[in-house]
Amino acid sequence: MLDTLSEKIKSSAVLNQAIFFTIMVFIIITIITFSMKILVSTTALHGYSKALINQINPNKILKNDETDIFSKFLENTDIIKRSFMENKIVILDNKLINDPYKIIDENFRIPGTPVAIKKNGIYYIFVGLRLFDNSKMIVGGPSLEFTAVMGAFNYISIIILIFGLIFSIIISYLLAKKSLSPTIKISKKLSKINIENLERVPEQKTIEFQVLANRLNSMLDRIEQGYEIQKQFVSDVSHELRTPLTTLNGYIKMLKRWGKNDEKLLEESIEKIETSTNYLKSMIEKLLILSKPDFNPEISIFNISDAIKEVLKLYNTQERKFIEKGTSFNVETSFEYLIIILKTLIENAVKYSEKEIEIIYDKNSIIIKDFGIGIPEDKVEHIFERFYQADTSRKDFGHGLGLSIAKKLCEKLNIKIVANSKINEGSSFKLMFGGKNSEN
Repeated sequence: MLDTLSEKIKSSAVLNQAIFFTIMVFIIITIITFSMKILVSTTALHGYSKALINQINPNKILKNDETDIFSKFLENTDIIKRSFMENKIVILDNKLINDPYKIIDENFRIPGTPVAIKKNGIYYIFVGLRLFDNSKMIVGGPSLEFTAVMGAFNYISIIILIFGLIFSIIISYLLAKKSLSPTIKISKKLSKINIENLERVPEQKTIEFQVLANRLNSMLDRIEQGYEIQKQFVSDVSHELRTPLTTLNGYIKMLKRWGKNDEKLLEESIEKIETSTNYLKSMIEKLLILSKPDFNPEISIFNISDAIKEVLKLYNTQERKFIEKGTSFNVETSFEYLIIILKTLIENAVKYSEKEIEIIYDKNSIIIKDFGIGIPEDKVEHIFERFYQADTSRKDFGHGLGLSIAKKLCEKLNIKIVANSKINEGSSFKLMFGGKNSEN
C-alpha cells in the first residue's frame, strides 16, 4: 500500500520531460513570433513614415527657394492650422504647434523618429524633419492602415501562440514518451524479475540505454551467481550438519535404552557426543566468520615468531616436532586473525602428516611445510573452496571450511597465500606479506 501511495505521489518522468519540452518549444515559438512582429512593425513603420514625409515635404510649397516665404509660413501658427498640415500634429523645436487630436500632454514623450505610438487604440506615426534653417520639426498623425496591420498581426500572433502551445504539448509528449520508452520497457522487465526468473534485459537500440542494460544484466549475473553460491552453501551446510546430528541422535537413543546398565557404552557415547558437539561448535564458529560481509581487524606491528609461538602452545611439542628455519621478521597486520590463519595451516599439516613440520621464514614470507600424503595437482586449486575435501576417504570429521576461512582472512589482511603439493611428498602453504615488514 505504501509503495502504491509513493508511486501516486511521485511525478511521472514522461510528464516532467514533456513539460520541459513544451516550455522550450513554446519559448522558441514565442521568440520567433515576437521577432516577426518587430520585423513587420519596423517594415510597416518605415513605409508609412516615408509616405507621411512625402505628404508634408516642404519642397511642394516652395518655389525658386522662396525660403523667406516658408519661414514666415512656419512662424504663423494660424496659417499652419489652416494649411495642408491642419490634420497633423506639429512640434517645432520642441514647441507644440498643432494638436488636432488632443493626445499631447505634459507626460507625452517621443523617444525618436520615425516612431509609432499607440493612443486610445490607434497608432500615431511621427516623423522628424530637419529644415533649411536647422530647425527640427516633428509631424505626426493617425494611421488607420498601420493600426489595422498591427491589429491583424496581433490577432494572428495570438492564434499562432495558442496553436503553437497545443502543438508543442502534443509533440513534446510524444517525443518524451518515445525517448523514455526504453526506460519504461526496462522497468516493466525488471518488475517481472524474481529469484526464479532472472531473465536478462534485451539489447537496446541506443548506446546510452545499452550501457544501462549491460549494467543491469551484469547486476543480474552477480545476483544469480550469489544465489547459486548461497544455495550451494545451504546445501553443503545441511549435509555437514546432518552427519554429527545423526550421530548425536543415535547415541542419545542408545543411552536411553542401555546407557544406565552398560558403562562401556556410556563412556563411548559420551565421547562421541563430545566429539560431535566440538565439531559442530568449530564449524559454527567458522561459518560465522565466513558469513560476515565485512569486518575491521585491529592492525598492529609484531614479530611473526610471536604468532607462531602462540599457535604452537596448542600442541604437544614432545609428540610432534616443529622445526623453525630462517630469520623471523616484523609484520604489520592483525595478530588475532593471523593466529587463525596459522592455526588452520599448522592444524592441516599435523592432520595429514605424521612427520615433523617445517616453519620457514623467508624474507617477507613464511612457509608451513609438511611431509605427508600430499594432494593431487588437479585438486590443489580447489582446496580453498568451502566444504572441499581433497581426501574424502578420511573419517576425521573434517568439514572443509578451514582453508576457505584462511583464504578470506588473507584477502582482508592483504596477505597472499599460495599452496603447493605433490603426492607422497607433502604440502606447503606460503604466506607473503605486503607493506613495510622488516627482519628481526
